[in-house]
Amino acid sequence: MNTKLSVGGRKRCTAGYESVDTNSSKINDAVTPITVTWENIEVKTRKKGKILLNNVSGIAKPGEMVALMGASGAGKTTLLNVLMDRNMKGLEMEGTVKVNGNEIGQSISLISGFAQQQEIFVPTLTVDEYLMIQAKLRMQESQAIRRERVDEIIEMLGLNKCRDSKIGNPGLVKGISGGEARRLTFACELLSNPSLMFADEPTSGLDSFMAASVVQIMRNLANSGRTLIAIIHQPTADLYFQFDKIIFLSLGRTAFMGTPAESINFFSDCGHPIPKSFNPPEWIQTKLSIQPTEEEKSQERIEHIISYYENCQISTKSSTEVRTNPTTDLPPFIENPGFLTETGALLKRAFIDVVRSPAQMRMKLIQKIVMGLFIGSLYWQQPLDRRGVQNTNSALYFLIAELTFSTMFGIMTFMEHELPLIAREYHDGLFYVISYYVSRCLAYLPLFTLDGAIMVLISYWMIGLNNTWQQVLKSVLISVLVEQSATSCGLFLACLFETTSVAIAFAVPASGLFALLSGLYGNTSNFPVYIRWMQWTSWFRYGFEGLVVNQWSRVDNSSYTNFYRDVILDQFSFKHDNYQLDVIGLSSIVVFFYLAGFIALLVRIRLSR
Repeated sequence: MNTKLSVGGRKRCTAGYESVDTNSSKINDAVTPITVTWENIEVKTRKKGKILLNNVSGIAKPGEMVALMGASGAGKTTLLNVLMDRNMKGLEMEGTVKVNGNEIGQSISLISGFAQQQEIFVPTLTVDEYLMIQAKLRMQESQAIRRERVDEIIEMLGLNKCRDSKIGNPGLVKGISGGEARRLTFACELLSNPSLMFADEPTSGLDSFMAASVVQIMRNLANSGRTLIAIIHQPTADLYFQFDKIIFLSLGRTAFMGTPAESINFFSDCGHPIPKSFNPPEWIQTKLSIQPTEEEKSQERIEHIISYYENCQISTKSSTEVRTNPTTDLPPFIENPGFLTETGALLKRAFIDVVRSPAQMRMKLIQKIVMGLFIGSLYWQQPLDRRGVQNTNSALYFLIAELTFSTMFGIMTFMEHELPLIAREYHDGLFYVISYYVSRCLAYLPLFTLDGAIMVLISYWMIGLNNTWQQVLKSVLISVLVEQSATSCGLFLACLFETTSVAIAFAVPASGLFALLSGLYGNTSNFPVYIRWMQWTSWFRYGFEGLVVNQWSRVDNSSYTNFYRDVILDQFSFKHDNYQLDVIGLSSIVVFFYLAGFIALLVRIRLSR
């Protein structure tokens, strides 16, 4: 599907803003015309049975820019979610939604774009980097064509000035402006050249000029043959009359559907003429709202307007169009780029995010270096006597604890902020959940491996641990597996629970229990039988035994014998030949938690629709 953009036409600008092409009518190559109809839509909550939409019908044709309007609670967002078949959890819906006369359900995501009100991006990427990765996920063409497509969209939407700027996160990381972020949302959706576009309050939070620019972009999309449906909140009169069709909702019912000009005449005919000094949509919305001090009177007024509309010629005409709309061919669905391609694109995005996150990259390395120096200084050059042996074992346990707690609690924070983006992209058909999960795990692997190894190596010779190269490598291997156990467990909890605070609340007692089963705080052979088995689920147990067995299996002292080795190990019920078992146990824990994390993430994302 070779698609190009037109960037010609007159540009309009004002001080402080980059030029935006607001006069180009040829946005993309020709698209398949789409007509969306919805008939007798009724939506209510499952638990309380509250009616959100009541017998709502309508139609949006190719080339039309349709505005959904109404007061808060009128049903605008619910109707938009019904049309997109999203966010319907806890709701029951009756009625039909058809695209070109076909009921396609959730597959509507594969032929449409959705510009959400909340801009959700990866804040550490630049605008150009983000769009190029999006292009790889959304387009099947070559790298050269994707590059050309991204350049044209950036030019058309006036994003050249910020193309090399980090996107940022409002209030946290400085980045692009709100208007640029809104245009970036449209840029992502335009990459796949959709025939149908949805937008959720695209002008909210923008100044008058940027709001006008966004509406003009939408106007150009409609002029190119697309069908565009958007929730609009309090537009100016100029913006109001740019829409082809206005749908006013009130009390979950259709109060009016027609052109802006027809809305003026309609409300005059039903007894609510719009004064010349008032903004038409603001006046109309006031008449369709419940006034706090006049609830009964407001209810009667709204019921009268709805009744008048349902019996007028405009409503009859719309109903006929909905019922008689013919069945035609659908546009081609967005094709999945394949596991390897999408995993590669997501891995690049995740790796850039990790590298450019100072809290994850620099601070974690600094923390491990400082802790390595601290542990080495605290247990400096322990002698081979009773107290020295005890201190050495304590140092080994301290390493296990540091590899666990800072890693587990550090990694649990990412999912709460990233899940909305991942859920949206997954439901848009951009990738499989496993592709994202594998890419994210691989991106974290170097950071959550090297830092622990660095800490162990720094403290190793400072403590005076036995320094044959085999023992050094075995200690590093155990350390890496312990840190990966904590990493995989942290990922699992982050994917399982909705918020970081809940995940941490569960992780604190769970990690404490695992620590108690390590063998340091009590000889596990003396634990009750019904508790003793739990030691084999603890990476503290495998990790601590692995380091202790490795340390005392061979000592740099000719007077040390196997008798002393066995005495030391017997304090913890450890066995000198258990090192391989510890490696297998740690590896099994890593695999288990990574698999459990994937299953938890898959369930959460699928339920998020």
